[in-house]
Amino acid sequence: MLNLKKTAVAVLAFGSSAVFAGTMGPVCTPGNVTVPCENTGWAVGIQALYLKPSYSNDLAWLGDVTSATGTTATLVENDPDWSWGFKLEAAYLFGTGNDLNLNWYHLGGKSTTTTFTTDSALVFGSVDTNSVTIKPRWDAVNLEFGQHVDFGEFKNIRFHGGVQYARINTPVTSVTTSTAGGVVTAVGNEGYTARYTGFGPRVGADMSYDLGNGLAMYGNAATAVLAGTSKFSSASASTVVGLPTTTFSASGSRTAIVPEVEAKLGLMYTYAMAQGDLSLDVGYMWVNYFNALQADSVFEAGDSDFGVQGPYIGLKWVGTVV
Repeated sequence: MLNLKKTAVAVLAFGSSAVFAGTMGPVCTPGNVTVPCENTGWAVGIQALYLKPSYSNDLAWLGDVTSATGTTATLVENDPDWSWGFKLEAAYLFGTGNDLNLNWYHLGGKSTTTTFTTDSALVFGSVDTNSVTIKPRWDAVNLEFGQHVDFGEFKNIRFHGGVQYARINTPVTSVTTSTAGGVVTAVGNEGYTARYTGFGPRVGADMSYDLGNGLAMYGNAATAVLAGTSKFSSASASTVVGLPTTTFSASGSRTAIVPEVEAKLGLMYTYAMAQGDLSLDVGYMWVNYFNALQADSVFEAGDSDFGVQGPYIGLKWVGTVV
């Protein structure tokens, strides 16, 4: 009998240790995926943008500076200044987390002038002083149909699809003065403009994580495929002392399918009021249109991307219709 009791105690002890050894940790319970309750309202917003345009291929350079020996050349970068712009938006909220949003991005109006010298291409033995001015402009209008989805207590995503209309305009003017021994030997003037206008479908997702006390961090991404027209036009006139003025002009236009990508990272603080919610939005954005701007010759380095990147800050008000 005593041996039987000892055996029973040993079995119970082994079973107890096995239970503790094999017990799982806390079980992860998936969060609920829900949509907001049915609601109707309006939203308006404005943002100040501080953006830097950029280019690629042929439009990335303004010219070159040749060494005194003529054996090397340094390319002069097309480096537009940072410029102010804005975003305006208005939205109608309806249903269970649905919205119809219209927004407009605008950048333009600031000129950047770059001056550099090199051996003359107009008069042998002279030195050219080149003054090149560029004035980029960009407009994008998006119409979005959105659906807000909550993934648990802290995470939410607004999925959206719609269309975009984009217009990019890049006028470049160049004045070249050739001098030898302090005497002007020739003057050249050239104007060049590259334009793109396009329209097409656009999709994206606005992802947000609530940090508490009205503060949230977010990452947004979107992409579009635009069908449109890429055009260029150029005209130049050169006058060499003692010779007639020579002129030249060229232009071209083609249909272009242009992919576009964009991304944002930022923080948003929302303050709840009796009449609605007021949000302060601060972040950084990147936008790029691929091969949108046409070079002025088939012998150039290729079509150029157009991109902008920089910080922004804005306010948005969301009100509910009772």
